[in-house]
Amino acid sequence: MVSFISTRELSKQPGRVLRQVKKDGPQVITQNGTPAAYLIPASGRGIEADLDALRRLLLGRALDATQAEAARNGASALTEAEIAAEIATVRRARRAKPAVA
Repeated sequence: MVSFISTRELSKQPGRVLRQVKKDGPQVITQNGTPAAYLIPASGRGIEADLDALRRLLLGRALDATQAEAARNGASALTEAEIAAEIATVRRARRAKPAVA
């Protein structure tokens, strides 16, 4: 079960909060009643493995946001030919611009 912990509680009792994370799993840190961060226990597989998992999570979030934006602005309905044409147009425009020193 996920618990909600205020930033005040975290700052006053960090040891208790960390023990709770190890025992119960992820905790939601709130700031003024609004979720601000997640505190998760280490996996035991090592720092690099944990950081890699977090990077994958952040990449997934970015992909979700990009796909949602594409759906909102209609880009998700473009054909491959239309995408290729758009890329070619942008590349031509870049080559036409003088280099900035």
